[in-house]
Parts: sequence; C-alpha cells; structure tokens
Amino acid sequence: MLEVAPAYLSDTDAANVLAPLCEQIGEPLEHGLAARRYALTGDRRALHGTVL
Repeated sequence: MLEVAPAYLSDTDAANVLAPLCEQIGEPLEHGLAARRYALTGDRRALHGTVL
C-alpha cells in the first residue's frame, strides 16, 4: 500500500489513490487504509477489526 500511497500523502489523498487499487483487487478501502496505517506505524492496533 505504501508503494501506491506513500507516507507523505494525507489520509484523504491516500484514500483517493488507494480506492481504485482496492476495487481492482477486491478489498474494501478500509482494509487498504488499515494496511497502510500498519505499514507506517508498525502498530498492530491499526489492523483491529480488519482481516487481511
């Protein structure tokens, strides 16, 4: 997810960039954003409630 939406993008900009990718791979946008948050922070709590 960080390749598509690098860390310097805001959450809103990242959502706009990740939406087409998530749709293409069949994942909800929320899961893509959670994976990006986890990649940025390394905090597993970012994945709470998300099955990847």
